[in-house]
Amino acid sequence: MLRGWHPNSSAMQVGMRHITIGGRHSRGGFRQPLGKHPQVKQGAVEGVPRRIPGTTKVTYTNKKGRTFSFSVPVSELTHPQVTLESAAGTWREMDTSFCELGDIEDDMPSPVDECLRGGSSLDKRLIQEVRERFVSFCREYVLMDTSGMKSTILSTELNAGPDYEHYDRRLRRKRHWLAIRHRFEDVRYIIWPDVVEETARGDSAQADVSLTNPSLTAGEMLEALLWLDAASTFCVRKVHPSDLGDKSEFLPLDLQREVEVVACHARRDLDFFDPSATSLEQFTACAALCVNHRVPFSLFFPSQDVCGDASVSTGQCIVANAPSPHTALGAVRIMALISEGSGSDIGKTIMFSDAFGAVTRFGILRGLSRVMSVEAFGCKDALENVNESELCIILHFCAEVREQNAAFFRRYEASEENSDPQQVSFLAKYQQLSQIALARCKRLLYHPDSPRAQVMSEDGYIPLVELQRHAEGTNKAALIHYNLGIRSAQGMRRVALGAQSSARLAELVSRLEEASARVSGNTLVNDLVHHLSHKAAAGKMSLTLREVNTLLPLLSRMRRESPNGALDARFDRVFNAIDTAIGAAMRHNCTLDELLDLAEGLAACEMVPSALKQVEMVLIRSVMMHECSPMHLRRMLQAMFTLMRTSVPQVLLQSVASRVADYIKEASHMDSSSSNGGGDEKVKNHEECEQLLELLVALGKCAYGALPGLVTIYWEAQLIDSMQLNPRLRCSYASLLASAAFALKKHDKRAWEGLADESHRLFMEYTRCNKENDIGRFAECVTGLAVLTQIKDNTNSSDVAFLKEYLSATSLELKSCEVIRVQELTDLLGRTLEWSEALGVVAPDVVIQLEKALFVMLENVSHTAPGVGIPDELVTAACCLVDMSSASLELRKAAAGVVGGAIVHAEEALETLRSGAPTQVRPGHSFDVAALASAERENVYKNSILQYCAALQRSGMSTHVEELWS
Repeated sequence: MLRGWHPNSSAMQVGMRHITIGGRHSRGGFRQPLGKHPQVKQGAVEGVPRRIPGTTKVTYTNKKGRTFSFSVPVSELTHPQVTLESAAGTWREMDTSFCELGDIEDDMPSPVDECLRGGSSLDKRLIQEVRERFVSFCREYVLMDTSGMKSTILSTELNAGPDYEHYDRRLRRKRHWLAIRHRFEDVRYIIWPDVVEETARGDSAQADVSLTNPSLTAGEMLEALLWLDAASTFCVRKVHPSDLGDKSEFLPLDLQREVEVVACHARRDLDFFDPSATSLEQFTACAALCVNHRVPFSLFFPSQDVCGDASVSTGQCIVANAPSPHTALGAVRIMALISEGSGSDIGKTIMFSDAFGAVTRFGILRGLSRVMSVEAFGCKDALENVNESELCIILHFCAEVREQNAAFFRRYEASEENSDPQQVSFLAKYQQLSQIALARCKRLLYHPDSPRAQVMSEDGYIPLVELQRHAEGTNKAALIHYNLGIRSAQGMRRVALGAQSSARLAELVSRLEEASARVSGNTLVNDLVHHLSHKAAAGKMSLTLREVNTLLPLLSRMRRESPNGALDARFDRVFNAIDTAIGAAMRHNCTLDELLDLAEGLAACEMVPSALKQVEMVLIRSVMMHECSPMHLRRMLQAMFTLMRTSVPQVLLQSVASRVADYIKEASHMDSSSSNGGGDEKVKNHEECEQLLELLVALGKCAYGALPGLVTIYWEAQLIDSMQLNPRLRCSYASLLASAAFALKKHDKRAWEGLADESHRLFMEYTRCNKENDIGRFAECVTGLAVLTQIKDNTNSSDVAFLKEYLSATSLELKSCEVIRVQELTDLLGRTLEWSEALGVVAPDVVIQLEKALFVMLENVSHTAPGVGIPDELVTAACCLVDMSSASLELRKAAAGVVGGAIVHAEEALETLRSGAPTQVRPGHSFDVAALASAERENVYKNSILQYCAALQRSGMSTHVEELWS
């Protein structure tokens, strides 16, 4: 301590020094340049939300010209706070609309309680008052402002944070819903009393009083039910651990009984669906209630009507009784209800013609014609106020009508003459609707920024214009943001083709194009796909697995229809977006149907994504979790075989094989237990066993190594009578048995002899009953019989006669032969020639067709450019063909020319390699690794030249090649 220092010493305060250690020399705070106001740095704005629900932007400009922007809640503008202030200014009272919640354990008080407590006898006046108060209570819940509410609340946000201001509102909403649910149990038998149907003519006097003289009309019951259904739609659903009620209390209500009661009263009210302005709304409301609560819509109509039968689907009843809509959006609602009410049976709903194009159901035809009314779709601008989702509904309706009645449309397009006025009117309305729907799709795609790409609310309702006048009149300096102007006041919103709508529209336009020769939508489909790819590449939309599964079949169809069988470089961006979407989708839970659709779509496009390993892992997991039926497993293996050929992962094959073994055990157990059962059980077991057999065939195509043991287990179980199989499966089963017998020849004598005998019997039955025209079945038959001949030749004279007849009668088309790979086609030709020589059949027609197909393949290669290499598979097949002495001389010469061309190409490549020409070296490889790789390539070329020359020398075709070279 310093000598003479004292805390209160003024001398020390005067002599105190400031020492700066690495800090700033001036004090912090505002920087105030001369002649300017203090400049305050703005804080970070990342955490400030730009768009707050339930608010609108308000801009305010002060006298100096600086503009401020605020987010003002709309409720403050519609319901301004009441501020009371004394004249002296000593006190101030402000109404903040705080709601007193009361005891949380008790039900929220409702206006219905007063009626239920006050009335001892339920007279007509009291029932009417209960209904009105209950409807008002439900309406208050439906129209409640939910802006800013979150479904959950965190413990940290209970006393502080942005969520606290909505805590009481959210709790009030939850208590409101629980009160509605509890009051519904009290009033459901008052507003919708039970109905006792008349069982016989003598019991009419015993009918329920509420049915003969009801206190409420059917319309009043329907109004109450609609508000209750709306409240049930907006129920809480989210259950919090702090909630005292049961989980079922927060779920939607089951209103099936109430809908049936309303239907029973409406059936006896002849003026319920009166042809007035409100008939469409009432019809649509009743149909929607029936669809949502699984009630047949036919209950609303008398039993003597066309659709009064309860067995008729809801979709058919909607079509047959639908009134003519006055607006396009009203017709769209009916179309959506037809699709939802029919489900997977929409074909039966809208089919009105037979296979010959004759109309058999005139009621459905008239109903569809009413839905496409001239009043709704007669104008060319009828769909100007339709957004993308509603456009998808219209195009789906058009595509389904066209596909289910294709014969009717073909008959009309072929004749162009139809005397029936109903059919002429229907066709004219359908063409008008499809044309304006395609025109609307083109406008949204090609002119996305035009004024017509904006739609407004259906009735042109303007809710906020008075609000704007009030705000501008209150403070002239407050300028309401433009979003609160006329456009948003009219409910106007911009229509944008997103990922889901673009993919859906492309699929629907493609279906319309396939069904109709008059619709030219190929360019539109391409443009929709490109629009989707551009937006995805720009990051403005993300593809999901649903859009990917929609796009892949479209791309496969475009690929098939392209002249060269491949898509051009413009579609690379589409495939890149799909590749990225697949990788992202595999990280989330996918349904089994989505996975199988994805695998089949990839196989159809022959697209190998970068996330293929992830797809394989998800498929293996679904198999091991026992989520797949035999049909699912067969689809999976067929898609993976098309995509990867014999490179299907063995882990996937092993997982499928273990499931097949389990299915075989289950089927054998069920077969033994249901041997004394009825015919339906036997038919079901037969179908399941056929699915297992098709699954074994798919495993055989994928080259599963342990397939013979699995086939033996299936054969020993005796699950199916092989003679009841269709010819295709019979041939495939015989081929499986033959390959299993060949594999088990050295291991189990009893098993392979039984397998061989059964396979031979099936092959003989197949050749006796069929005149072959399928190259796949023919290849299986030839290969299987060749294998059986090597194992055990038990062919008698009668079998030889049938085989000769089968071989002579086989006729294959050239197009079907050109689809097969060249190596498989070469092997099939070799076996067929050996079989023909053994049976004594000279030059059958099938050999001629096979040689023609091979000759076309070889000629296509011979016309390629000199510097282009020949595929190894084709050269190997040509070497095999050169050695076939039984083949035609023209085919052998063409094969020799291909082998000669391969020799020339290999010699040129060898000379280029020896001359030291620069070659592509992988980055990171040293000179010694590059030298070893070069030497290895040189040895490959040398061996190939020696192999090709040996094949020509051995077959005696070297002179022909020398003549070609000379």
